[in-house]
Amino acid sequence: MGRPSLAGQRREQILRAAARSVARHGLAGSTQERIAEAAGMSRSHIRHYVGNRDQLIDALWDHVITPYFESMEAALADRAADERLRALVDFLFGPQMARNEDDAVIEAFFSGAMHDVRLRGRVYDSYSRLEREIARTIRGAVPGCGSAEGLQLAYAFICMAFGSSMLASLPFPVTRHAGMKTLALQLVASLEAGHGGRDAAEVR
Repeated sequence: MGRPSLAGQRREQILRAAARSVARHGLAGSTQERIAEAAGMSRSHIRHYVGNRDQLIDALWDHVITPYFESMEAALADRAADERLRALVDFLFGPQMARNEDDAVIEAFFSGAMHDVRLRGRVYDSYSRLEREIARTIRGAVPGCGSAEGLQLAYAFICMAFGSSMLASLPFPVTRHAGMKTLALQLVASLEAGHGGRDAAEVR
């Protein structure tokens, strides 16, 4: 029997090194040579296990963004429909969204997306998916909420949560972040009450 493949392990090693490099040097400064050195490999190893530069950048984006989707799915799993929206707010304003080492990588992607159409599309695809998943949660929790309204509300939640997370590195009082979550919960309560009242009116 042959030896097990080390491809998955090597790929993970390369992506961790790429994340460190991008956090420190940005996307433009993170050459394959620099990433290879950080990973303790040769450039040919980078190409063998991950691919060319575009493929490496795409793999790195997936590497940093996928855990957020997985964590959100886990936070909502096994929740009743009427509990999922508040669980979502807990997630968006909870410790899972606190500042961490991946934020510098994500911010580098946003900066790069300003000048790179392909990269902009890659980042947009992920956040558009997030918007759709949040909108689906909203519509499931609030009967009568339409598709367009759900997407608009989802976008508002994303802006509130990510804006709050970004500003968390500044020396604002901790009550500011808590206040944003309170506002999000007030929006949820208003949404639930508004659609509940609308449904009651339609029955009458």
